[in-house]
Amino acid sequence: MNKYIFKFETKILLQNFASTFFGLAFPILMSFLIVASLKNVPPEYLNQVKQSIILTISIISPLSIFLVGLTAVFSKDLEEGVYDRLDLFSINHLSMAKYKFIVYYVFWLICNAIYFIVMKNALKVDIAFATILKHSAYVTILSIASFFIGYAICLFFKKFSISFPLSMAIYFISMILGGMMGIQVENMPKGIQKIAKAFPVSHFSSAEYITEVGKNGKINYSFLQSIIVLTLIAIILFVISIYKNKRKSN
Repeated sequence: MNKYIFKFETKILLQNFASTFFGLAFPILMSFLIVASLKNVPPEYLNQVKQSIILTISIISPLSIFLVGLTAVFSKDLEEGVYDRLDLFSINHLSMAKYKFIVYYVFWLICNAIYFIVMKNALKVDIAFATILKHSAYVTILSIASFFIGYAICLFFKKFSISFPLSMAIYFISMILGGMMGIQVENMPKGIQKIAKAFPVSHFSSAEYITEVGKNGKINYSFLQSIIVLTLIAIILFVISIYKNKRKSN
């Protein structure tokens, strides 16, 4: 492990507005706004509704950090030839992916911890620590998929003008299909509902999810299978992009 690369990647990450704002501040602001609008919910269901909102909105953080934040910086550096110079010192993209993921994942863990601490204390949400851990485990798998998709997009195109808009499109589509843009999945047209349910992101906002990640909740194997399949597809895209880039370098 090269500590200088860790410092380099950490500095780049912290200087990126998209990662720092949308990964931490934006989910907190969104949760406050949505919870503040809950006026017609019966008191006995209020805490459960709050939990559902908080768990759903927390997905914004990994999508922002691993998909949008990564491509915003990485694609620009690739276009300017920064990593071509690092390749001269035998630091290839496979090595860089390892360093980048560790730095971005640690940053997300910090953002995730701050988010739930703020939610529990500021919004007075009674949410069990076991629920947060189970939820974070699922989100970790989603984060891995998002990272590999973002990394692959950058290596395929190596242009900010293509990579960033494409990652933003995937980001907003994921948020829409996940019910995070004000329209719940069950209120969408039937055709779009079928598409949404094919993606694991939509399950985070479902009514069943609260029970599944609860203290005595059981694993939803169809949801787990869909999120693992998404990750495998992302890894395949990543491997193809590495191979394609290696052939071009040769």
